[in-house]
Amino acid sequence: MVSETGSKLIRNAHLFDPSMDIDFIGDILIENGYIFKIGENLSINEGQVAVIEADGKYLFPAFCDPHVHFRTPGQTEKEDLQSGSRAALAGGFTTVIQMPNTIPAVDIPEIVKELTRDEPIELRVMGAVTVGTKSRELVEMEPLLEAGVVGFTDDGEPVYELVFMKAALDFGVQHGIPIASHAENPTIGLRGIIREGIISDTMDLPGWNAQRETTMVERDCDLAKRLEAQLHIYHVSVRQSVEVIRQAKADGVNVTAEVTPHHLALTVEIVPDLLSNAKMNPPLGTDEDRWALIEGFRDGTIDCIATDHAPHTPEEKLRNLHKAPYGVIGLETSFGVCYTELIKKGDIPLSRLIDGMAIRPREIFKLEKIGIFEGSRADLTLIDLDREWVVDPDKFESKAQNCPFAYRSLYGKVLWTMYRGEIAWELS
Repeated sequence: MVSETGSKLIRNAHLFDPSMDIDFIGDILIENGYIFKIGENLSINEGQVAVIEADGKYLFPAFCDPHVHFRTPGQTEKEDLQSGSRAALAGGFTTVIQMPNTIPAVDIPEIVKELTRDEPIELRVMGAVTVGTKSRELVEMEPLLEAGVVGFTDDGEPVYELVFMKAALDFGVQHGIPIASHAENPTIGLRGIIREGIISDTMDLPGWNAQRETTMVERDCDLAKRLEAQLHIYHVSVRQSVEVIRQAKADGVNVTAEVTPHHLALTVEIVPDLLSNAKMNPPLGTDEDRWALIEGFRDGTIDCIATDHAPHTPEEKLRNLHKAPYGVIGLETSFGVCYTELIKKGDIPLSRLIDGMAIRPREIFKLEKIGIFEGSRADLTLIDLDREWVVDPDKFESKAQNCPFAYRSLYGKVLWTMYRGEIAWELS
C-alpha cells in the first residue's frame, strides 16, 4: 500500500468529521503524511500513488484517549508503551495521554521525556501534582511542563490537600494548561469495592459512597471558578456529579469532564457475574447514574470519552473482589461499546460520539488539531459500522485481558488505523 513517493489515495470512503461538517462519500489524497486533497473521484497518476480502497466504509479522524495507564515505568508486566500503543491503534486511536501514577511517578523531567514521543503513536503524559502522587509535597511543576507534560493530575488518588490543588490550578492559569481531578473525597466512607447499596450488602462487600465523588467535584469546581482556572474532571460516574458540572458550566466555570465506556454501558448489577472484571475506581453505579451520564454526554455537560485503560495481569484479576486490583482495560472495545450502546441501542448522534472521541479530547488538552481537512496530519481510522463482532480477549493487542465486555457482541469494527499517513494497524 506504500508508493515510492509516499503518496496514497483513500478511495470511496464515507468521510465523516463533525468538526468540519463533512459527511459524504469521497476520496482523500495523502502526501508525506498529511492530507493534501479531499474530494469526489479524485484523479491520480496511476502507478505513482498507492490506492487504498475503502468500499464505502466510514472514515473518521483517529481517536484521542485522554486517560490511559500504560504501566511504564515500573509495571511493564501489565502493559508497556509498545503493547499499549498497539491496543490503541486496534481501537482507532493514534493519540493517548498517560497518567502519572507510575512507579516511580511522573514527578521528574526524566520520566516525562521517557514517556513522550511520536512513535509508535503520539504518546503524551500528565505530570503529577504532588511528589509520588502522595499528596504530601508539591512537585516542581515548571521543569515538568518544560519537559512536555500536557497538564497535571494525581490520578489514581485525589489531590486532597486544598493548598496543593489551589497551587496546581494557579499554575495552570499562569501557563494556560488544564489541571485534572480524580474526584474522590477520602473523608467520606470507605474506598469501597463496589457502589454502596443492596448488592454490596448482599455480597458482604465494603460499599463506596457516591458522595465521595460529588463533594470533590463541588470543591474543585468552586476552586476553578474562584481562580478562573481550567479544570478537567476524570471518569465521572455519579448522577449528582453530572448535575454539579452542568451547573458549573452554566455559571461560567471553565470545567470539562469525561466518562468511560464502562460507566455508560454497565451498572453495579453486573458485579455478581463479572466479579473482579467489574472492579474499578470509581465503581459502576446505578441505572439512574448510567442514564444521567448518557444524557450528560448527549448535551455536552460531559465533553469526551476516556477509557481509563488500566491493565492488570490475569493472575491479579483472578483474585477475589477484596484482593483484586481496581481497573479494567478499554482501548480495543471503546468505539464498539459506545457505538452499540449510544447509537445502535440509543439515539445519540454519530456526530456527538466522534466529537467526544476524536475532537474534544485534543481541544481540552491543547493538542494538534487532527481532522478530515487539507493540511491535517493524516491520522485516520476506517470502521465498518455494520459489522457485528464478539469481544475475544485472546485476540487483544494489549498484554492484559481484564475487560468487562469479554464475549459480548458489539457493532462497529475498526478495519485499520492510519498514523502520519501510514497504516499502522490493520485487522487481520
